[in-house]
Amino acid sequence: MLMLAVKDISEEELFNYTRNRWIYNESLQLSLRYLKFDLRQLLKAAVAAVSSEGAHYCTKVHKCQEGLNNKVFILTMDNGLEVVAKLPNPIAGPAYYTTASEVATRAFLRDVLNIPIPRIIAWSADQSNPIGAEYILEEKAPGTPLGMLWYQWKMKSRLEMIDQIIQIEGKLASTKFSKIGCIYFSDDFPDKTPGGCILSTSSSLPSSVLERFTLGPLVSSDLWRGDRASMNLNCGPFNQPLDLVEAMAKNEIQYTKEHARPYMNYHRSSTEAQSPDELLELLNRYLRLIPAMIPPEGAEDTHSPTLWHPDLHLDNVFVDPESHKITRIIDWQSAAVMPLYYQYTIPRMFEHPGGVPHGWTMALPENYDSLNQEEKDKFESDRKSIACQKYYEVETRAQNPRHVAAFQLQNLDVRIEPSRVVVNAWEGEAVYFLRRALHAIVRQWGDLCPGLGPCPVSIDAQELKLHAAEEEISNSVAEILTLFRDAWGVPPDGMVHPADFERVKAAVAERRDAFFESADNETDKELYKRIWPYQDKDL
Repeated sequence: MLMLAVKDISEEELFNYTRNRWIYNESLQLSLRYLKFDLRQLLKAAVAAVSSEGAHYCTKVHKCQEGLNNKVFILTMDNGLEVVAKLPNPIAGPAYYTTASEVATRAFLRDVLNIPIPRIIAWSADQSNPIGAEYILEEKAPGTPLGMLWYQWKMKSRLEMIDQIIQIEGKLASTKFSKIGCIYFSDDFPDKTPGGCILSTSSSLPSSVLERFTLGPLVSSDLWRGDRASMNLNCGPFNQPLDLVEAMAKNEIQYTKEHARPYMNYHRSSTEAQSPDELLELLNRYLRLIPAMIPPEGAEDTHSPTLWHPDLHLDNVFVDPESHKITRIIDWQSAAVMPLYYQYTIPRMFEHPGGVPHGWTMALPENYDSLNQEEKDKFESDRKSIACQKYYEVETRAQNPRHVAAFQLQNLDVRIEPSRVVVNAWEGEAVYFLRRALHAIVRQWGDLCPGLGPCPVSIDAQELKLHAAEEEISNSVAEILTLFRDAWGVPPDGMVHPADFERVKAAVAERRDAFFESADNETDKELYKRIWPYQDKDL
């Protein structure tokens, strides 16, 4: 038996995903996160990797709280040394590329840009190794996750942490790449895959450094999901933003022609199946509208490909609890070199939910004195959160003008939304969202592409009518999703903490029954049953 927190577990439980449950599609979600591997071979590899540091055998395996994409274990050696083992689940991304790219990206960040990243001790991107799975063995990050300290800190410490993050973002932004893609080692880039290119950047880095790396395909799991993994799709590298935006649509055209089959989209019709031909028509429109999807270049360089952290939140930053200095930044899996305007957002750790008011401080509400202590604490927490976001924005404007320029590009969301929703539009049942994004481009064509003449795409009244009807149903479903997100923290995929599972499931069932009974007639009731979001479906 092996130790997990305060209880012993079987070896089989190491392979299962146990952190969360799902109120629908649970069997499928768990299967995407089940990973069987040879534990003894993993321990053997770990001991061998640190034998030079005096380790002879492993004394304990601790299964860490899992993320959605990886199994993570802390392996304690007989000399007290701790090694972190990370094994990607099947859902993490494409075989080989996901691990190979992460290792090379982290080497570039650590060795070239001097960003504090956990040291990798050993790794393999080959599932046929003795362990039977890809893996990364790395040092345990020194320090404490920032999420355990942040809300205890005074504002001075929070603002100093923001300064540290801005400095790291400055290092990332100062290194501009010549192409779009993911970073790999040149020696490990598979010869059979076309498109790899020697890395070149705007920084004055020695050729010996640049030749160590290459740019290759993007590893976003959406680009490789299901049948896509065996198709010859263009996942990069790309020479310019136009090539990226165009490839996303051409990939979907190829996938739709080869694999899409009609299905019932009850948001649109209760009697007629949705045809792949409709998506193909939208994709052809997409290609004609591409000029509107590329922002104009301004004084600041917002287009050069730039490496960025994919999801910077409090638990991805480790700090020294005494000095408050960053010791490590983790979770660079799937990090990509993309045009900066695609990458740049306010880090989740500093972004106040719901937007921020004008001015530096929140005015006290008129009824402040009548608020109870819990309400006053909530106000104070919001005040600090808003101040942190504003401080981040002001200091970023002063220190990293490229970031601000990217964030302030006019109509940016409208421009990039089509390329964000086009991937997996068919099997993700996102045809509606792609159509909506293209309609927005058509409506604003004159502002987005002044001087290019009339919009090359027109939308007739019948299409607008059908889209409006689908929008009405989609908005009703969105209201249900928002209700459970706000009340229970349930995301659209239905993931919940195991302790909340039964309560949430009961609440969902109660709301479902009420929703069905609100129908005016049996026809509507049948429709409501079809569009209810929390029910098993293909992913």
